Amino acid sequence: MSRDYQRTKRNPWILPHNLYRQTLYAIRDYNRIKEQYEYLIMGQPAEMDGQPKGTQTGDPTAAIAAKAERLHNQLRAIDDAKKVIPEEYLKGVWDNIVYGTAYPIDADRTTYWRHKSHFVYEVAKNRTFL
Repeated sequence: MSRDYQRTKRNPWILPHNLYRQTLYAIRDYNRIKEQYEYLIMGQPAEMDGQPKGTQTGDPTAAIAAKAERLHNQLRAIDDAKKVIPEEYLKGVWDNIVYGTAYPIDADRTTYWRHKSHFVYEVAKNRTFL
């Protein structure tokens, strides 16, 4: 598994430790969020509370729309942050964060580390944590 800490030496994209971890886990959860969002968009039956008469209150359509909007914002924050990474480093950074694989050997580890730091910082900024 990759290291889940930030190097502080000359890092212009330093985040508080808890925010850094939250952002990493949001990125790692990208595939599940995307599946859930697509499921909501395709149509989801209204959730019942298990009571025989069906005591569902409120507006289930509005609740589904609000949840879909929240998931879409999370996906957009990550997708927008991917644009700050050059294309040749994107797969290495993404695989390192999501799957914990080692960086490819086509560039130095510090190059990948720099792009990873910038990517995580941009995701946190796009999710309006900063």
